[in-house]
Amino acid sequence: MSAYITALGRFLPGEPVPNDEIEDYIGTVGRATSNLREQTLANAGIKTRYYAIDKDQQTRYTNWQMAASAVRAAVDRSGLALDDLELIAAGTTIADLVAPGMASMVHGELGNGPCEIVSTHGVCNSGMMALKNAYLQVVSGEKRNTVACACEFPSRTFKSKRMAGVRAVDEEGSLALEMAFLRYMLSDGAGAAVVQDRPRADGLSLRIDWLSLTSYANTGDTCMYFGMPNNTSTKTWWDYDTPADALADGALALRQNLGMLPNLVKVGIDEYERLLAEGKFDPETLRWLPAHYSSERMKTMVLREMHKRGTRGPAAEAWYSNLPSVGNIGCASIYVILEEIMSEGLVNPGDTMLCMVPESGRFSVAFMHLTAVSADGAAGREG
Repeated sequence: MSAYITALGRFLPGEPVPNDEIEDYIGTVGRATSNLREQTLANAGIKTRYYAIDKDQQTRYTNWQMAASAVRAAVDRSGLALDDLELIAAGTTIADLVAPGMASMVHGELGNGPCEIVSTHGVCNSGMMALKNAYLQVVSGEKRNTVACACEFPSRTFKSKRMAGVRAVDEEGSLALEMAFLRYMLSDGAGAAVVQDRPRADGLSLRIDWLSLTSYANTGDTCMYFGMPNNTSTKTWWDYDTPADALADGALALRQNLGMLPNLVKVGIDEYERLLAEGKFDPETLRWLPAHYSSERMKTMVLREMHKRGTRGPAAEAWYSNLPSVGNIGCASIYVILEEIMSEGLVNPGDTMLCMVPESGRFSVAFMHLTAVSADGAAGREG
């Protein structure tokens, strides 16, 4: 049995925020922190992003509300009703609540009838974990109509009002680099995909030929994290006497160890080469390579390493990202990228895509092969 993405939806809160207005929303945290802004944005290539907080740093939408809005948009496009859904799979990096799970909150917000739910937790690949669950349940015949969604709300962790509680690393109150640069990198938003056991009756669907998720957590220490003071600590935010103590020690600040990112490039290409050697795809026939990456500099590093190895890759024009216009939305990025590709009419029957999502949390890599099919499901070979 096959599974098809029959509709996609997204929710980007508010209006796009240009680079020179970032600190109008998240505020300033020391002169040195602000001085990183231009360098960070130049490396990332981001021009605008979206925030679910306002200029008073007040929350306008919860993570679960953004996810539910993306689900409604996808379901509306699919021709289904919310009550038709048999499964809701939801992923995020930092959920609104410790408990209950994200999918439970999304289901409650949607208000549709009883259905199965699954919450996935990680960093950038939590969205792909949710999508794989939806895909496998359809392929197995367990479900007919499912929806997977992913959402991110990092801006509230970067608010100057919150960061003021973190112990300063210098006399100006500036933050350590591993915390500071992320304030200018990450964006808020959500995406969703309806997955069904047949292609839609009108227009194009994306057949999921295969979806591979591989952890490389065994290869090194934690790279991106939230909940401990450094990436080798066994002391977590739960182990402090009070939440205020955890905040002051930086255990409640999102961090990334920049020095480890070249290793993520390495394992990402290792995984690409493994799948290529297995004959899972033909890079020369790919119409698109929708890729989630944190910055244009990371893409350059990937291409440089592939060239160094002599790895067969798709044509340069096959790479697709909307990072400059929507920013880095973490686990929701690949959904929003695919929604844009389809909405812009950039796909024809028979086109193939290889989606790529690396995760720097403790390193994992996801790839997904898609084939665009018409209403009768015809469009070339099964992957």
